[in-house]
Amino acid sequence: MMRSSFHGRLLAGVAAVAMLATPPAIVPAAAQTAPYDNERGVYSYARDLKAVAPTVVKVIVLGHKQAEGDRTASRGGQGDDPYRGQSTSAQVGPQAQAAQGAPQPIGSGSGVIIDAARGEILSNNHVVEKGVAFKVQLHDGRVVDAEVVGRDPQTDIALLRIKATGLRAIEVGDSGRIEVGDLAFAIGYPFGFDQTLTMGVISGLGRTGIGDGLQDFIQTDAAVNSGNSGGALIDSRGRLIGINTAIWSKSGDNSGIAFAVPINMAMAVADQLRRNGSVKRGRIGVTVGPVTAEAAGSGSTRGALVAEVSPDSPAARAGLKSGDIITSADGRAIEGPGNLTAILGVLEPGKTVALGYRRGGQTGTAQVTVEAPRPVQVTRPTTGGAGLAALGATFRDVNAGDKVPEQLRGAVVATVQPGSAAARSGLAVGDIVVGVNGEQVQSAAELARAFQNVASGAILFVARGNSLIQLKLER
Repeated sequence: MMRSSFHGRLLAGVAAVAMLATPPAIVPAAAQTAPYDNERGVYSYARDLKAVAPTVVKVIVLGHKQAEGDRTASRGGQGDDPYRGQSTSAQVGPQAQAAQGAPQPIGSGSGVIIDAARGEILSNNHVVEKGVAFKVQLHDGRVVDAEVVGRDPQTDIALLRIKATGLRAIEVGDSGRIEVGDLAFAIGYPFGFDQTLTMGVISGLGRTGIGDGLQDFIQTDAAVNSGNSGGALIDSRGRLIGINTAIWSKSGDNSGIAFAVPINMAMAVADQLRRNGSVKRGRIGVTVGPVTAEAAGSGSTRGALVAEVSPDSPAARAGLKSGDIITSADGRAIEGPGNLTAILGVLEPGKTVALGYRRGGQTGTAQVTVEAPRPVQVTRPTTGGAGLAALGATFRDVNAGDKVPEQLRGAVVATVQPGSAAARSGLAVGDIVVGVNGEQVQSAAELARAFQNVASGAILFVARGNSLIQLKLER
């Protein structure tokens, strides 16, 4: 409602100007509410945005059609999932992966060409994660094969590569310079339609608490729907400022609240995917949470409260202490713990970050160098047999004797030692771990691989009875 009212007032204002006087041949820049096309006599962004159209592509996902009843929950699933409606891809379960025959189209999303020479395209992880092969439809109608260079579930970013001539890359902007109230345009391929442009404003910055993974989202009211995932969020000059990723909706369709991964974060991830095929994350050794009124005292509750500093960690060596309130990172204001976690989550080991903090009535800055993570130690169970041992617990695959839905896959908690990290984290015998930090887990072997990607803290997604719960990993 607010969005339509705002646009109504904007259009009414433009109409009133047109009615009061005949537009001059050249409208002074200071008087323009939107670019004026003198040749056609209309207000339009077409000229500025025309160069962007060839840079946004359709990503076609190929896989094996799943059988009825083999549907798995995902960001495009049911219920109140905020990611509902963000991907047109069907979900391919384990049984369908074994299906015979050539892969068929199972869904589609959008992508943005960021490097024409390399043929590199940014999209979303959740667009491509279920595919076995991929094609890209270019703006001129050509369809070419694509490969996934790498993907990062925690930021929901994927990097694809194609081989084609005549490509045009989008101009990459600086998401650190955008402000609430800036005009924004979303470009993608919603509902399988051809390329579609919608307009809105930047509604908010640094949004967190939406689904899982690392979150530092740009919020916009530009219309975003199923199939827009992986498409471009651009400013009024046609510069890429974000990758459209999610919507908040009860119906599954656009409700005026959409989220995009800031392009600065997406490009940092793409750089690592290009070089390593995956994202290497480090740690600084702090546990942070929201700033309580008690901790803030007479100051602001914005920032991230340091709950714990690990001994001999980078944070400890830099002088940070429990109770400090981190207020900035490399000069950027920290609104809450989610912003800080997202910023630190794309820094490679060896990088240094300047963290501004409040302690009592004083302020300070700590230069913290990110160090290599301590992966979760994974071994074979001492009792022998299949599965794995980690965190003081043992895990195994789901088997026919487990009384769980046939389509449910994960790593079953077989045993938990009292007082262990698993016990402190809240894991219980019979739980089924189905994800780690947004990365899907379908077996004990996949859980072992996911544990190797844990830099410091982690969120475990656990099926317990008829519920899906989240547990914070305590190490």
